[in-house]
Amino acid sequence: LRLYKVTLLRKQVGYLLLILFYNSFVLAFYTMTFQTCIGHVFEDRNLIPLMSLVFGITAVFACPLYERIVTYINIKVAMLCMYSLAIVCYYIIFLMFPSSSTNAESDDPTVIEATKELVLLMAVLLAISDTGFNIQANISIAMLFQSDSEIGFMLLNSVMSLGTATVFFLCSYISLYVLLTVLVLSCTLATITIMLDLVKI
Repeated sequence: LRLYKVTLLRKQVGYLLLILFYNSFVLAFYTMTFQTCIGHVFEDRNLIPLMSLVFGITAVFACPLYERIVTYINIKVAMLCMYSLAIVCYYIIFLMFPSSSTNAESDDPTVIEATKELVLLMAVLLAISDTGFNIQANISIAMLFQSDSEIGFMLLNSVMSLGTATVFFLCSYISLYVLLTVLVLSCTLATITIMLDLVKI
């Protein structure tokens, strides 16, 4: 018990939590909130499974893409690319969906019209960005918990569950725009943590 306490109280674990919580927020946003918004805006129920398929296929190809960027350039450039893709995605979603679309159908005007093509593009951008952040989270866990990997995986599972449950609970009470703001802020903090190499022994 004392070993667990000493290990988890390292300041690097606090920085790691920023990355893990962002990853959990994105997962919850994509699997719940974003799909709820689509269901309230589009009548075509085949769009959500199609989007999930596109997301999965893109994530598979994003892994070697991210590895090549890190190998042939550097990790900071890779993270700037992942961050930029995420921010662009959140901004387009902000322009495409009304704020109340997380809770009910809405006729509120939006800056750009929501189309199937844009939704699929958002799935691609989210998949590429999410893959990069997930890889970095796993690398950070491997570095911090080299001799006690079970603690690292316990922390990963706990944070992912807590973050997902938090978004699931809050999405009924906050608007889409507030949730997007939380995603942008947490994405920024996670990116800074990775680029400054704060999660290191």
